[in-house]
Amino acid sequence: MTRVLRSFQVANHRSLAEPQELRLTRGNGPVAAPVTAVYGAAASGKSSLVGALDRMRDAVLNSVTGWDPFSGPVRTPHLGFADRPSTFVAHFVAEGCPYTYGFRLDNADVSAEWLHSYPHNRKRIVFERAGEDIRIGPMFEAARYGLGAVVPLVRPNALLLSLSGQLYAEPLVPAYRWFQSLLEVQCGQPDPADIAQRVGSHISRSTEHAVRLLTVLRSADLGITDLLLPSDDPMYADYLHDLDTDIASTTKEIESCTTSSSYAEELFLEHGITITLLQRELSNLFGARDALYSRMVARRGVGLGLAHEGIDTAFDITDESSATLAMLRLLPPMLDALDAGGVLMVDDIDEHLAPETADSLIQLFQNPETNTHGAQLVFTTANRMLIDRGNGRSQSKRTIVWGVRRTMKGTSELTPADRPALPAGTTTSLPAGAIAAITAG
Repeated sequence: MTRVLRSFQVANHRSLAEPQELRLTRGNGPVAAPVTAVYGAAASGKSSLVGALDRMRDAVLNSVTGWDPFSGPVRTPHLGFADRPSTFVAHFVAEGCPYTYGFRLDNADVSAEWLHSYPHNRKRIVFERAGEDIRIGPMFEAARYGLGAVVPLVRPNALLLSLSGQLYAEPLVPAYRWFQSLLEVQCGQPDPADIAQRVGSHISRSTEHAVRLLTVLRSADLGITDLLLPSDDPMYADYLHDLDTDIASTTKEIESCTTSSSYAEELFLEHGITITLLQRELSNLFGARDALYSRMVARRGVGLGLAHEGIDTAFDITDESSATLAMLRLLPPMLDALDAGGVLMVDDIDEHLAPETADSLIQLFQNPETNTHGAQLVFTTANRMLIDRGNGRSQSKRTIVWGVRRTMKGTSELTPADRPALPAGTTTSLPAGAIAAITAG
């Protein structure tokens, strides 16, 4: 796995007042489990944990353009410790290299920020920041790598990684792209309009995307027989088609490089193109397509219709049940993560879903037949029975379990949890059609 999240640390975000660490690897090993489950009762702090990673991602992507330049950093400390700083740290692998990135926010500014890389298990300081003082590591000469022009531009209440990633300062690009393209967090209440746009964007990419999503959706037995979209707006159709063609071509090149080292070597010798550059280009193409699709939707609407068995008129998404909305919200990001080998964190994965349905979604990541690119799922649940359900594919080795509880001090604490035993004979399995569709996809 080349793009994994190994651990996440947070201090003083909502109920997580004291430093907490969520490890996604076993012991000190480098390989992360495909699935990490966080179990806890209602109001124990599960949403605080998911919200903390979401806040970290938002800070990386939006602190420069989305935060008020005349206010302090956007943070939500524990109400009992409002004057303490909030700290966020992630240990991950981007473009084949391990990284540690973190930052500390107080009520006024970014008080600290750092990015370290570990090529060949040797620590390299990319940069370290303490208040207004920013030091570039000796391996990354500021002038040579463009950091000399970026550093003076960063605001006291914005992140250097946010600015450098958007300006494409090379040493910081892998870390920025990991947050931008390979990490997604789902938390908070769903918006049907947002769900419709995500589903529409996903299935409009290709017939294969539409068939795969529909196959998994049908396996949940919600009565849906088809997903309907209007033709693309003529103003955008040609541009979307060109982007889809480029996406398919780039994806094919990446697959060729992955399966044939001689092809990858020839591509580099003749054109100076590496698989890393191709992966960056692919994420840029997806970003451009999503942006263009959003503009088209803003102009004419999504127009998503859901056909149901025995009913002639297609449903609008606002007519659907909570269970259907929950499935439609989860499936596109899950399938995207499986395709890209990304990391998806979901709060209350089984909310509005039957345990068997939620389990079938988790199996997409547990099952090596459907998770071929090393994707990771991190989810929270209050249902102990959901933790260890599975299809018998060594889920004890492919799932790590944590518990979260509320302490007597009104804070939340994260601890390794014992794996609850299943009742005798309990077993579930993903339908064969769904496995085939995802494997083909």
